[in-house]
Amino acid sequence: MNLKKKSVILLTAAGILGASAVAGAAGLTQKVSGLLRGDIHVSVNGAAYGSIQPVYIDGKAYVPLRDTAGALGYDITWNQQARQFDLTPKKEEQAPVDAYLVNTGVVTDVQTAGGLTSLNVMGKGSAGTFDWIVAKVDKDTVIVDESGAVKTVADLKAGSRVAVEYGPMVALSFPAQSHAAKVTLLGERLIKEDKVGAVNKTDSGWQIQLGSGTGDAAISNLVLNVGADTLIVTSMGEPVKAEDIKIGDKLRAYYGPATTRSIPPQSAADTIVVLPANAQ
Repeated sequence: MNLKKKSVILLTAAGILGASAVAGAAGLTQKVSGLLRGDIHVSVNGAAYGSIQPVYIDGKAYVPLRDTAGALGYDITWNQQARQFDLTPKKEEQAPVDAYLVNTGVVTDVQTAGGLTSLNVMGKGSAGTFDWIVAKVDKDTVIVDESGAVKTVADLKAGSRVAVEYGPMVALSFPAQSHAAKVTLLGERLIKEDKVGAVNKTDSGWQIQLGSGTGDAAISNLVLNVGADTLIVTSMGEPVKAEDIKIGDKLRAYYGPATTRSIPPQSAADTIVVLPANAQ
């Protein structure tokens, strides 16, 4: 049954619900009587609609036009010239900007398959707490840098610092997964994996030295300056305090990109991932 036929039937029911005595020209209208069945309930896709109560006329059920059209996902407009109601599918509403969740952090891994790129992002959400999301980037994802210049998925790599707007639907997996509505590139971080050679408390935070060389051998080492904004977690996303890091622990550090020319060089740590003891 096409929509025009449906709308005629529904219109008849709506007219009946509001009719008392009617008289019309050329037999276009007539008085009818029906039985309003309050004990009959209407549901659409399992959702109950109490405003839709059927009227039975000659054994057939008639329901209100406007309420029923809305429940079925249609907008209704009156066409005065054609003297008919038109039903059109409702437009899907876009999620408002404030409905998106935001994770600002570092991309630790990038995987591409079947035209979909998955960004593994460890960072902090809008509330400032740890947030770990696998953001799915597709053709609908907006990718820009801080100035608003358009970027591509090829610009997203491990070490990229990003702000990801995702959701509002989030898969209940670990880590959570969701479609990325927008990715803003905030810069790049260098990456280094090594064992901890020293941990020292400073006036502004902590210093963690990667590698154990001294003198000339320390040239290849790196000292990470750890501040209040540095994110430190295990590879399973568990928070770690800087003072709990021990000599011999293996870390993957995202830092910089600026480093000092000292020996060993120093740099600000953005994110530190404490790896399992058996990590290769």
